[in-house]
Amino acid sequence: MLTTAAQIIVRIRAERELSMSSLAVLAGVPTSTISRIESGQIEPTLGMIRRIALGAGYHLHLQYYDLFSGKLEDDAVQVSAAEGTAEGEGDEGPER
Repeated sequence: MLTTAAQIIVRIRAERELSMSSLAVLAGVPTSTISRIESGQIEPTLGMIRRIALGAGYHLHLQYYDLFSGKLEDDAVQVSAAEGTAEGEGDEGPER
């Protein structure tokens, strides 16, 4: 199981055989952002991870563990491509 944003982004790039700069162009972010995420220098928001995943042709699906109930939840979580905003807030680009 992938646990960090860096691991997710590295795997996305490897599976799609993309360079950092190619993924950055597809996601509409600076190459330095991809590099800083992969090196662990920054921890991106869910919106940023979604934006990068969509750029590479992936749909982001989250699972989370409820510490109070002890249940693994598998609901689709909607996160906008605009960093840090909830669905319906901010400007969201077209779905791919």
